[in-house]
Amino acid sequence: MKKLFVIVLFLTFPLFVSAQNGNLLDYSGAYKFEGAPFDKIIVSVEGTTLFAEAEGVGKGEILASKNKDEFTEPNNNAVLVFNRDGSGQVISMTLKVQGSELKGVKEGDAKSEYLGKYKFADDSALSSMTVSLKDGELFGETDQGSAALKTTAKKDLFSVVGYDGSAEFIRDSAGKVSKVILKVQDMLLNGEKQ
Repeated sequence: MKKLFVIVLFLTFPLFVSAQNGNLLDYSGAYKFEGAPFDKIIVSVEGTTLFAEAEGVGKGEILASKNKDEFTEPNNNAVLVFNRDGSGQVISMTLKVQGSELKGVKEGDAKSEYLGKYKFADDSALSSMTVSLKDGELFGETDQGSAALKTTAKKDLFSVVGYDGSAEFIRDSAGKVSKVILKVQDMLLNGEKQ
């Protein structure tokens, strides 16, 4: 009887993990990191097992923890927390390893193409703006403060919440975001994506 219980537990454990953490396929994809020792982490599903592979570091199985959307990678003593937007879609990953927290954005998320640092001219009122993703929303941060960037009816044009301004992202000939035009408080600033 004990052997039968162990077999049943072994067969149902992947279902429990999957139910606790949602569909494992929710997590699969490439996550792009800025300022990390690697560029991407690729998360894949093989059978009922989830794997994470950091470029240049290696591939390892990640195990569900007791918290929803949280996994551990025992080889590097890392914790991976997957973040969802308001509609429940996984949009980013927070990697906690060696006392650091690194954030990676899931590629394919339309908002990820705006992320990065934009440098303004040396004589501008602002030196730069960093666009990041917080809880599924874009944020622009400068040395003068930060604000949410909300979508408008026009593609690539965002309103700067709380500053009665706008941020319009400009694309190069290949269709990639390469600049921003920031209009805030009677200022017009042109920034180049770094």
